[in-house]
Amino acid sequence: MKDLRTFFLSQSHDPRNDPSDPPKDATPLAPIHLDQSFLTDLGCAAWKLRQKIFDPDTKEPKAEVRHLARHVMVIWDRLAEVGLEIQDHTGNPFDSGQSLEVLAFQPTKEVLQETVIETVRPTIYIAGRQILKGQVIVGTPEIPSASGDQI
Repeated sequence: MKDLRTFFLSQSHDPRNDPSDPPKDATPLAPIHLDQSFLTDLGCAAWKLRQKIFDPDTKEPKAEVRHLARHVMVIWDRLAEVGLEIQDHTGNPFDSGQSLEVLAFQPTKEVLQETVIETVRPTIYIAGRQILKGQVIVGTPEIPSASGDQI
């Protein structure tokens, strides 16, 4: 704990001084190396937070967590600024050529063509390169029964 405290104290900067003139005893920050698993974990966590905060139909913050929406959007925007793109596929038409892992095909009354009805895990890109393949459930049009029975 003392080592961390010493590190952070050495990084502090007196705002009364000119910000372009760093303290003479300032230690330069070490470069941070982020691996792919860190970025995918961070992206998935941000996506899950966004799913919990925003109503999927209206895209508005849910009333009980409205106070958190702004913070989640700051995280989302900052990730985008560093090149992390997180794609939710829910509601999009499905094409078998897409780079997605289909967990299930489910007959669904509401769809006229194959459509992603649930994103289980988002697709994540960093600087345009896919680092995590999305997992989805695809709704398929229901086929009327041959016997003509209707409910």
